[in-house]
Amino acid sequence: MFPISIYTGGAVENGPMGATYNKPPSASYPAQDDITFDELKRKIFELTRINEDKNSINVNARWNAGTGASHCFVLLPICENSMWRMLVEKTLSSASGWSIVELFIEAVPNSVCTQNDPGEKSHSIVECTEKASENSTQENGLFNRNRREENQEEPLLGEKAKEEESQDLTDDESIDLKLYDESALYEGRLFDSLDDLRRFVKEYHINQNRKLVTEVSGPIQYVVKCMDPECGWRLYAASDRDRSYYQIKKIKGEHVCSNEADGEDHVNMSYEFISELILDLIRKKGDASPKEIQEFVYKLYRCTPSYGKAWRAKELAITQLFGEWKESYTNLAPYLNAIQVANPGTKVEWLSDSTVDPNVRLFRGVAWAFAPAIEGFKNCRPVISIDSTKLCGKYGGRMLIAVAYDAEGQLLPLAFAAIKDEEDDESWSWFMRWLRQEVVGPRPLCVISDRQDSILSLFNQEDSGWYTGTGQAFHRYCSRYLSESIPRAFKTIDLVRLVQWVSSQNQLRKFRLGMMRIMETNRDAYNWLVKVGTKPDEESAFHLWSLCEDGGYRYGIMAENGNESIFNLFPGIQELPITALVELTFVKSAETFARQRELTSKIEVEKQQLWCNKVTAILEARRAKASQHRIVSIQSQSFLQEEVEVETRTEVKHTVRVGDDQRSSCSCQKPQLTGIPCSHLLAFCAFRSINANYLVDTAYGARRLLATWAQQFHPPPSSPDEWPDYMGVAYSPLCKMSKRGRRKKNVWSPSIPEKLKKPGSAAAYRCGLGKQIGHSKRCCSRNQLAFDTTSES
Repeated sequence: MFPISIYTGGAVENGPMGATYNKPPSASYPAQDDITFDELKRKIFELTRINEDKNSINVNARWNAGTGASHCFVLLPICENSMWRMLVEKTLSSASGWSIVELFIEAVPNSVCTQNDPGEKSHSIVECTEKASENSTQENGLFNRNRREENQEEPLLGEKAKEEESQDLTDDESIDLKLYDESALYEGRLFDSLDDLRRFVKEYHINQNRKLVTEVSGPIQYVVKCMDPECGWRLYAASDRDRSYYQIKKIKGEHVCSNEADGEDHVNMSYEFISELILDLIRKKGDASPKEIQEFVYKLYRCTPSYGKAWRAKELAITQLFGEWKESYTNLAPYLNAIQVANPGTKVEWLSDSTVDPNVRLFRGVAWAFAPAIEGFKNCRPVISIDSTKLCGKYGGRMLIAVAYDAEGQLLPLAFAAIKDEEDDESWSWFMRWLRQEVVGPRPLCVISDRQDSILSLFNQEDSGWYTGTGQAFHRYCSRYLSESIPRAFKTIDLVRLVQWVSSQNQLRKFRLGMMRIMETNRDAYNWLVKVGTKPDEESAFHLWSLCEDGGYRYGIMAENGNESIFNLFPGIQELPITALVELTFVKSAETFARQRELTSKIEVEKQQLWCNKVTAILEARRAKASQHRIVSIQSQSFLQEEVEVETRTEVKHTVRVGDDQRSSCSCQKPQLTGIPCSHLLAFCAFRSINANYLVDTAYGARRLLATWAQQFHPPPSSPDEWPDYMGVAYSPLCKMSKRGRRKKNVWSPSIPEKLKKPGSAAAYRCGLGKQIGHSKRCCSRNQLAFDTTSES
């Protein structure tokens, strides 16, 4: 048997989930599985008391055309027994995702019209999808009181015909029913499951700003009442014998309690309820802060959940979307193996400890690099940046990342690593050795990073693969990290901006001018910049952080984040379980390659475009500027070597040198530092009729840019059951978990001068009352005086 709900006497409307009816069902009954269409019509006439002699009926079934948990209802006209039997079979098999047959009945006087065309009143799936998309901004709830009003269907009958119909519908006895919409509670309403019933009742009262108390919540009966003892409202619901649906049996009384909105938390808004609301938000963004969740919920219901409730809702949503943390470690090795099978050439390296079981190892870290990224890096500039971020999940740890730069300076995600412990010498050494051996190879490279000791030590170790003494590696500081690491004792906003300006100057004259300004501003800051990064036998190490002293190894890239933040490519990655983290790097890397491949496809290689669009635009702008320069003097040092003095429009002179080996230089240093000819060099090329294309570094070539992003990512099967068999060892997540209890806040404490800190003394304390250093608030004389006064009174 299966339930049938019959709706009549109202009109069809389009709601957030598609077709709906503006009246509650006029009748419901359990039908036999083998019921025919003729038997159904006789039963409809019997239950609705429509005069069969004077009227015919049009039967339209409310069909769920959605997929999964999303519902999109359309009207399916039922005209013959074959269509009816198909509907019954689909319902019994639950293939429609809806276990109740809902029939919308239209009574038509025989003198007015006959059965409608089957397609006259039906709504296509596309129309329902469009209606649902119009309400997608509020799609997380079962309903929304602020949703857009939909245009109702035009009536098929005139006013006179409808009056005649209403007189004949029930044999001189009309049905007096209150109009309801899809967002209302009413007796007789059916729900597919107990969870749907609970969610709907809870959301309805949250929207109404009324509070509920659950009296009975079991598999058979569900009873709730208003929390206000003076309000007598109560709802009774129960399931059928097979528990295939739940129905509201009775609603007692009306709400007389206050429902003034105060914008605060709602007692019935649990973190489980919020987690269902934010699933799409987490799925799209990868992560959302508790504050963002609070704002998101407030826009829906005009109430703000607590910070802790929003935090737990986010954790639950992440678990629902990406799985449990322990299970994620179990799936990590098989998933990486599936990626390697789908993308041959993908590199994976494990860092682990042995256990008693030879088939299980204790996880300490894993590094991976996708094959398309390894191939694409071969056509990038010889520069990489490395960085790390903290993992905020259940087991903590750090994530390491290495990125490269294409011809136009766009980031190419190259390699990743997730480690259990905090970053230290061992973890960075393990990752960088693997990066050199398996990913980048022996190619000379410039590495841009921050000033961590664990990273700096790599470039001083001869066996690390990154020893700067061999000429195969060149280490440079990120200008952003340099400015952030200025000691707080003399750090100001103006000084930070001045340091960033000085570090990015390509002309030695401007660099020296900026250093003089820093010395005039703060002598200590000047001395710190001179000594930063120096070895014991060095007076200065300007080449580590200034562009003009770089020597051209960093190709003009000053900050390791380049044109965009590294971790902005992977939003919310710090919050994910380990397997979901790896999956996100694969998905976002594939999206980056697809996006850049589409952008670079516009390069017109067929029209002899030699360089990428960015360099082509730079050359055109500099050629226009070179037309305003003037050649002052030419000195021939040899048969094919010349030294030229070029004067700009502002009467500034630069010296250009051109040799027979196509090497060129200028006193402005742009050609040496970036590999792109400056306007002074282009002015000389125009004077001598030299093809300036030979002076551009080949790293900016258009064909190399196309080859960088030409590789395709092939995703592994989505289901673990479809992954290739994995015969390797398993990795245990026996990591140190975060301590239980209240989340700790990072409280900033003022720094205490070293001369005031004495071992064993209270010099490190600052009084909260008198703001004096040397004692705490508890020991303050003011606090003691207040205590004595209170005791006397």
